[in-house]
Amino acid sequence: MLPLPQFLRPALTGLALITSLSTACAQSGLIPADEARADLETLYSGLIEAEADLFQATPRAVFDARYAELHDRLDDAQTPAQLHAEFQRFAALARHAHTRIEGLNPIWADHAGADGLLFPLRFIVENGEVIITAAPAGSDVSPGDRILALEGEPNPIWLARLTRNISAETPEFAYAQLANGEFYYMLLEYGAREQFTVTVDQDGVSRSLTLDAIPLSRLGELEGTSPRFNLEGREAGMLTQRIAYIRPGPFWDIEAEDPALHYAPDGLARYQDWLDTAFEDFIAAGATDLILDLRDNPGGDNSWSDPVIAWFADRPFRFAADFQIRVSEQSTASNQARLDATGADEASSSARLAALYADASNGTLVSFDFPHAQPREGERFAGRVHVLVNRHSYSNAVTTGALIQDYGFGTVYGEPTRDMATTFGAMEHFTLPHSGLVVGYPKARIIRPNGEAEPHPLTPDVLLPAPAIRGERDVRLEALVARLSD
Repeated sequence: MLPLPQFLRPALTGLALITSLSTACAQSGLIPADEARADLETLYSGLIEAEADLFQATPRAVFDARYAELHDRLDDAQTPAQLHAEFQRFAALARHAHTRIEGLNPIWADHAGADGLLFPLRFIVENGEVIITAAPAGSDVSPGDRILALEGEPNPIWLARLTRNISAETPEFAYAQLANGEFYYMLLEYGAREQFTVTVDQDGVSRSLTLDAIPLSRLGELEGTSPRFNLEGREAGMLTQRIAYIRPGPFWDIEAEDPALHYAPDGLARYQDWLDTAFEDFIAAGATDLILDLRDNPGGDNSWSDPVIAWFADRPFRFAADFQIRVSEQSTASNQARLDATGADEASSSARLAALYADASNGTLVSFDFPHAQPREGERFAGRVHVLVNRHSYSNAVTTGALIQDYGFGTVYGEPTRDMATTFGAMEHFTLPHSGLVVGYPKARIIRPNGEAEPHPLTPDVLLPAPAIRGERDVRLEALVARLSD
């Protein structure tokens, strides 16, 4: 499966990620009204033709009404930022995480480049509460305080304003994506302003405060931004004499700067070498337990996750009970572009998709028969497998955890994911001709191996609680190691 694009891994995994990738999305000039409307028509018709099931969660009548309203409003030239915002909100109506306008809104690049003023608080949404995780020193607000209202609007109202910009199946999924992207989404909805009024709960006492906005360059000075453990990159090693640990990271080539080369064969070969060396070392060390860490993992392609599972699987496996694809001109073209970029061989998924498209009619929904992956020949890891997931496990990371759970290859720990185990995924893209905006969409309905047909998060076998605000200690990992060491 194709991953969520790096610019917007749900949760916008950090401010540095937002800043570094936003410049690629900057555009200039106005888009005439007739061209904006033409792009809107292309956006809607393209999603209808290419999405696996655009109207699965939101009725067509709702889409049609929003389309007509937006078409009428596009009666003047639009800035790229305006059009990006309008089209993203339209795409988000699908309530599918993979249906979206790619790239950050150009307003961010302009604002960040000017060291513009931003909302001064970081926060998370947890069990219905908006919890402040970082605040300016001397502002009379502290990490752990609860926001009750913003600009006089109670939490359900202003949170709905922010999350209308986020593609997600559920509010909880949208809130997970909102984390670490607060500044970006606040800028989209409230624009640049010098002050914000918030009502906060401090140990049961409600207070209304006016807070000064702060420039982007000072975000690192917020109280509460002390070092926190992070799960970026890849890591493998022994945690104890018998407990091995592997964090494979995104299931694509993290060394490839060009996203078009994320799945190139040479990158997969390097990754396979790293993976094989790690497992050989685990076995040589006498490991009896393996922790596979899929937390904060944006997903990727099963050709990169299957080799992990093959090291401990005891029978053939595949990531989906059914993989139903909507055949379309858009998906055929997007798949061919990927083939051209990566030079994938005839046995690759992209090559097999091309053959399927050649024999099927556009508009049909067909089941793509992924072959079963095989356990490794020869030596395999024979110990117990323990999988860690969290709310920031996404896409193929969730699918991988579900596969291991459904086949009984291991035990899943952590917290329920916000992304779905049965889901709409396998992203493709098409480009709007006038604005140049890139539309992402899921071409497939993916049924998890146990046959569960309704979209549903991955629920761990064992729940491991952790503090709402992440600190320096990895509490969940520590708890799992302690559990396995008893």
